[in-house]
Amino acid sequence: MTDTLDGSIRLPRPIGFVLGGGGSLGAVQVGMLRALFERGIVPDLVVGTSIGAFNGAVLAADPANAIEQLDHFWRSSKRGDAFPLRGIKPFLYWRRTRQSFFPNDGLIRSIKSVLGDHLRIEDLRLPFGAVAIDVERATPVLFRAGNLESALLASAAIPGIFPPVNRDGRMFYDGGLGNNVPMRDAIGMGAQSLVVLDTTSPTADLRAPDTLMDLFSYVTEVYARQMVLRDLAELSHVPILYPPSPAPGTMSPLDLEHTEELLESSYLDTLEYLTLKVAATT
Repeated sequence: MTDTLDGSIRLPRPIGFVLGGGGSLGAVQVGMLRALFERGIVPDLVVGTSIGAFNGAVLAADPANAIEQLDHFWRSSKRGDAFPLRGIKPFLYWRRTRQSFFPNDGLIRSIKSVLGDHLRIEDLRLPFGAVAIDVERATPVLFRAGNLESALLASAAIPGIFPPVNRDGRMFYDGGLGNNVPMRDAIGMGAQSLVVLDTTSPTADLRAPDTLMDLFSYVTEVYARQMVLRDLAELSHVPILYPPSPAPGTMSPLDLEHTEELLESSYLDTLEYLTLKVAATT
């Protein structure tokens, strides 16, 4: 069974949508999704890491309305929603908890605001998986069943920023540490072709960092893209659409000042990407 883009690009089904992590850069995935849906490219299953797991869960819960829900969520989100502490308070919180600078209360509110009616992963309309890292074993784990909220919190638990999450008696951190763009997990779930919604582009040039946050983003990006390039090489036999992200690899994943720009640019860039893909096959 195949899905057809403008009669030119054929994607074998099931089509797996893979949504990578990247904090505030997750806004680009909404623009990408809008362009893909307009061209008739829709998922049969969804896998995500960190913010990609959140966006992906909304997509898997209600594919027909997910884009509008996500667009509203991202346009109304503020930094204080996820990072409510200011000044010296994050350091005081760290001294008290010895786990993180911020609580994950804001993440819980965000999950409930959009996915409150879906308590378990099995409640979602499409097959869904969220990636997290087992703290003690230091290995990626794919959550495909059970409590949805804890799976999403675990997948987004950036070490030091948010606390690790207890799920089924084990502790978990952000899945981006070991599998930021979980393409192989989508194949493991049965996907015959992939649509990869990365928050940055793995072949784009990087600029030298000049601030501490830029340095953190740079190191994270270099590590993550090595995994992506390895997986792309190993999956060269699989049909893959990989729209480019307009976000530079050193843009802070904690910065929500560029959300509007990312939403619009990613939509236009993805439309252009798909047009070029069609032209290349005719």
